[in-house]
Amino acid sequence: MTAEVLVCPLCGEANGCSYAAGRPHSECWCNQAVFPKGVFDPIPAEQRRKSCICEACLDTYKKKAEQNKEPHS
Repeated sequence: MTAEVLVCPLCGEANGCSYAAGRPHSECWCNQAVFPKGVFDPIPAEQRRKSCICEACLDTYKKKAEQNKEPHS
């Protein structure tokens, strides 16, 4: 296993992936997370499914998506 699997492909920081770190997948933060449609779109195709995004990038995506839903005055 290479160190890249422990890095978020969006921000380059640690992704906190328990499975990639050698622990059971059941311990990973992503088991309780909801990944909205489109969250992986910014990842270049050749990098998809190579490493997990981090919780911070998931939260940022969700916040931006929610802001885009709000009506503008």
